[in-house]
Amino acid sequence: MKYVISILSILTLAACSPEIRVYSDQDPDYQVRNFSTFDWGQKAAIEGNRNPLHYNELNDKRIKSAILKELSSRGYSRTEADPDLVIHYHIIIDDQSVVTTEPFGYFYGPYWMRMRTHVYSYREGTLIIDLMDPKTNNLVWRGWATAAIDMITQEQTEEIINRAIEKIFRRFPASIKGQEPAASIDKRF
Repeated sequence: MKYVISILSILTLAACSPEIRVYSDQDPDYQVRNFSTFDWGQKAAIEGNRNPLHYNELNDKRIKSAILKELSSRGYSRTEADPDLVIHYHIIIDDQSVVTTEPFGYFYGPYWMRMRTHVYSYREGTLIIDLMDPKTNNLVWRGWATAAIDMITQEQTEEIINRAIEKIFRRFPASIKGQEPAASIDKRF
């Protein structure tokens, strides 16, 4: 019985967290695996003027900490002196809506052949992580995660950021120049 209760508890917690969709893209002219060092890019003025609810020191610290953890586990190291890659991130919040219709038979009345439509609005957040070549300022690799964020509480913010960045970097290759990670990397997509 305890086993069933623990399984139900885990499933309930997993159902409460938002679905995070992850994508990535890279420039085929660059072999990301050949790089071994990185540093943070300069904060662009446009990012600083965006929504201060999302672009703030707390989220900056959370995002950089999660990125550092993921890149370090793949053999990359942070350096301020002539890094191979420069990392930028962007936060985008959009208002979205979904239109649904009811099938025939659920709305009875004088216009029973007409379907009722419902419009649901929600906010969708996207975290974009860019890795740039500092010598040419070309985009080398981009990963991004998207999720509905209406139901995320302040307490869940750090967990959601960590989970999103962990899922983004599942698609990122390990460095062949840096130290190989001690633990095996989860290669699920």
